[in-house]
Amino acid sequence: MSSSTTGAIVFYSFLLSSSSQSSGFLSPDRTERKSTIMNEGSSSTLFPPNSKFHPNQNGLSKRRRWLVVDFDGTCTEHDTTPLLPRLAAFATRSRSSISQSAGAGKDDTLSSTTNGRKGYNHQQDLQKRLDQFQLLEDEFMKRYGEARANMFSNDDDQSTTLYDVLDALDEPSCIVTEMVSASGCLSGLGHADTKEVEGMLNLHGVTETDNDTRERMLENHSDDKVVVRLRHGCESTLARILLDDESNSNEDAYTCLGWSLAILSINWCPALIDASVVQPVLRRRRSLLSIKSCDTEVPIWSNEVDRDGVVTLHVPGALAKRDRILELKRYIKQHCDQTQSIIIYVGDSSTDLAGLLAADVGIVMGNSSSLIQIAKSWGVEIAPLKHRNEHGFQSLVELDTSDENESDEKKILWQVDTWQEIDEALQQIDELWKQT
Repeated sequence: MSSSTTGAIVFYSFLLSSSSQSSGFLSPDRTERKSTIMNEGSSSTLFPPNSKFHPNQNGLSKRRRWLVVDFDGTCTEHDTTPLLPRLAAFATRSRSSISQSAGAGKDDTLSSTTNGRKGYNHQQDLQKRLDQFQLLEDEFMKRYGEARANMFSNDDDQSTTLYDVLDALDEPSCIVTEMVSASGCLSGLGHADTKEVEGMLNLHGVTETDNDTRERMLENHSDDKVVVRLRHGCESTLARILLDDESNSNEDAYTCLGWSLAILSINWCPALIDASVVQPVLRRRRSLLSIKSCDTEVPIWSNEVDRDGVVTLHVPGALAKRDRILELKRYIKQHCDQTQSIIIYVGDSSTDLAGLLAADVGIVMGNSSSLIQIAKSWGVEIAPLKHRNEHGFQSLVELDTSDENESDEKKILWQVDTWQEIDEALQQIDELWKQT
């Protein structure tokens, strides 16, 4: 990602050189960052007061089962982070057009997102953002490669824990995120809400449920769109688990005892997550129930970018994901009217590993070499979910696993290649819970 000015290039060079002076695998800078991250995560709130899951709303009294899923690479076929500068450029262009039609120079938003220029050239702006982001992406890959090399060169260090390793692997992301914020290559993205982002997407892997959706899909066949592909079966699985018992008593194919769904991601754009996954899932749910509206809530726990392109790290990495899962366990334990509960987390990368181990059931989507190598190095078994009954899956999900102290002792994760495998396991859990 090349900078827009020579001064910016100098700034990046200084930032890169000054932040890369690490004295070792567990450097003082990394330890200080870890402390900051943990403090932020420990004070986070899962549910705002107006959430139906907030204790004041009695929302957790009957919701004992949660499916928490990662976004990039888990729900989607590919990482969507490289798409964000394009979305930011589209959002800026949209506001530039609105501002120009309303009168040039009257919109502070326009001046902040176009560096004060009266005219706005979308193609130049887009290319500049893409070039900037590519440079930063290359810097991340370099730093991540160095972190991995350092990690495996310290195999004999018995004092290094799995969570030290995962936190160290998050350090490149945290550093480069600061650079992304300083670059301004995502400026304007924070303006775009879910509806606006939906208009920018060419979304694949969703069900065409009505004429409006079909027309929208046809309109999306444009080069001026951002392509996001959901994994096959993701939308249908997530929609199915949100169906209510009472509403589906006569539809055995969709019977489910009632799950809650949440998205837990380090992605910087919650509006993209909402537009790509949550809204299609809710549309599918309404179609299955033949209803026009619903108040189903799907929490999105992610990072966030503001209108100036500055990223706030609510979920900076692996340890923060673990903390969110443990916090959800505490919420359920404190406010659920029954003792038995279960949290399933689905992720695809090493950033998800701590969360996968903290959950009652951790499911790995795909075959991440980093995740598998790290997990096996610390004695974590990874078994195919389709062979779950050979590895004690039934006894695991029948037990009360709500005690968070047990999470660190779990030494098995389940691997899948498709969402259909996950759906089959969830239906098996439904059947087991009917019997309890």
